[in-house]
Amino acid sequence: MTRLEMELIITLDTALHTTGNLRRPGVDKAMARTAQGDPVLPATTLKGFLREKAEILLRAWGHPVCLGPEPDRMCKGPEPCRICRVFGNPRHPSPLRFSDATLIHADEDLSVRAGVAISRHRRAAFPQRLFFMETIPSIPERPIRGQAWCEGDFFDPTTAREAAALIALAARWGIAIGGGKTRGLGWIREIKVNAHIDGEPLPESALVEIWRAWREGTHVA
Repeated sequence: MTRLEMELIITLDTALHTTGNLRRPGVDKAMARTAQGDPVLPATTLKGFLREKAEILLRAWGHPVCLGPEPDRMCKGPEPCRICRVFGNPRHPSPLRFSDATLIHADEDLSVRAGVAISRHRRAAFPQRLFFMETIPSIPERPIRGQAWCEGDFFDPTTAREAAALIALAARWGIAIGGGKTRGLGWIREIKVNAHIDGEPLPESALVEIWRAWREGTHVA
């Protein structure tokens, strides 16, 4: 087996919101938090963001990709698509495990923003739909930074490298993450991916070679 380990360092340009399960008086959408009460970017949010971007990119390059997230529209046979081989689906568990992203520069007090529910069809506000959302503020001198880990075991170095390439490719393409993206929240400055295979750093040149092959259609799965 081949061990793949990836560190994801996320830098944001705007405030961030991810809805959690805890309730806070006066707030309709409270931030997701750890058991210790610290704000966090959940692993499910990060994994879903990366999967969505990877699906769009590979489909644009002509790769057969299933249509998530509905289970009935995802791979059912013994040979799942490249996306499901990396991110998994209800029938094919993912070899990768994502951690929550700890937010490094989120030690300031959280802020609460007021918002109004908008009808996208009518392009107008719904009456009596005022809500309050908890966010992590961001300022240019102290942008929000998050650190997450992703690791898993693969059958051989080739599949491990391709998984790392898919994660790094999706990380480069995303624009915003979390809730309230259309309201200017969670805008991404950079997601840097540091990958190691069996403890050895994976150079960016190896990732670029895989991306070029995918784009040119020489490794269409």
